[in-house]
Amino acid sequence: MFGVPPLGGVRFSERVRLKAVLQTTEICMPLDRDTADLDLDVRGLAVAFHPLAMNSLRHWIRLLRLHGPIDRDKRLSASLITLAGAFWTPLRALESALFDRRVAGTEIANPVFIIGHWRTGTTFLHYLLSQDPAFGFVPLFQTLAPASFLLGRRSIKPLMKRFVPETRPMDNMDLGLDLPQEEEYALCNLCPYSFYAGWYFPRDMRLLFERYGLFEGVEDHVVEEWKEIYLGVLKKATLHAEGRPLLLKNPVNTARIRWLLELFPNARFIHLCRNPYAVYKSTQLLHRTAINWVGLQRISDEEIAANILLFYRQLVQRYFDHKDLIPNGQLVEMRYEDLVQRPVAELERAYRELSLPGWEAARPRFEAYAARQQAYIANRHSLSPEDSARVLREWGFAFERWDYDPASL
Repeated sequence: MFGVPPLGGVRFSERVRLKAVLQTTEICMPLDRDTADLDLDVRGLAVAFHPLAMNSLRHWIRLLRLHGPIDRDKRLSASLITLAGAFWTPLRALESALFDRRVAGTEIANPVFIIGHWRTGTTFLHYLLSQDPAFGFVPLFQTLAPASFLLGRRSIKPLMKRFVPETRPMDNMDLGLDLPQEEEYALCNLCPYSFYAGWYFPRDMRLLFERYGLFEGVEDHVVEEWKEIYLGVLKKATLHAEGRPLLLKNPVNTARIRWLLELFPNARFIHLCRNPYAVYKSTQLLHRTAINWVGLQRISDEEIAANILLFYRQLVQRYFDHKDLIPNGQLVEMRYEDLVQRPVAELERAYRELSLPGWEAARPRFEAYAARQQAYIANRHSLSPEDSARVLREWGFAFERWDYDPASL
């Protein structure tokens, strides 16, 4: 797939900029390594097909300038991203020529936003709700190839399947190119205004969360540009879904309620919470796994722990501060523990309180999916006394607000 001249078809000006960036960040294609012996199983996306591999070369250079350098042992992934960025340029240009007018004219129906901190059950709810054929969603393939997925649905997607693991490495949830995915990854492949660039460049994770998760310290024009790009992602997803309203699961959006309502005043929201002790340990596993899997830099476990504590506090407090902006009848709050114990009953409550149509028609599909998931075994987590004390000290406000027992380890 990558056996093509690395920069053929790239304009001279872009080649000059790329050469300068690669020299600055010391990215090179290692010539003394036997690539035939590479391990392509758990890190299949990271090595053979990194999530950034189908973004534009120009965007990749911009990310490197903003967040580089790359760690030495990650140069192979970075080199393949560079090669792939050049390789996919004609496909992106062709999709733009064929679909831009149709995308621009696409109307987005009022979406349903699934929000809540990472590891609170948002993926399970996303998969569960997507069983209702009345909804569309952003598929994983779109997040990997947001500028070419409409054209590449039949030609490129079958080739990519060999590189995508069947399950997520952090929790063994199903993973597939046609399954729902967080649209934040698509944003990250299109623009620099995404917190998820932090998975790839974790040394700047705090800065990225502050600017593009909380929209603090950014100028108004940046937020407006983010809105325009976000709407473009949703228009493409709507076109792909043949006009159906979208289910959008994105933990970062928990802090963006104000701006989402500016775009969609009639949108519905479902918020999930979970025992903070479980969230902390599970989020630790998420960060460690994601950074090891797709990160182009490394940070210490202590930095990871400090980031998690900070991001949770800021994200959840922002939710508490802004949730009252949501009009009556447009927000349902769920607890993870209730959702996994009685998923169909919780969905029925959500449909009723949000006035969503089609409950009776969708119910058998929800029941069938819930029955299939009964065999799923969630990761079990334990906390040290030191971590427990730290979580309670930092997140005590969430225990109190959501009525979780601090003694419930």
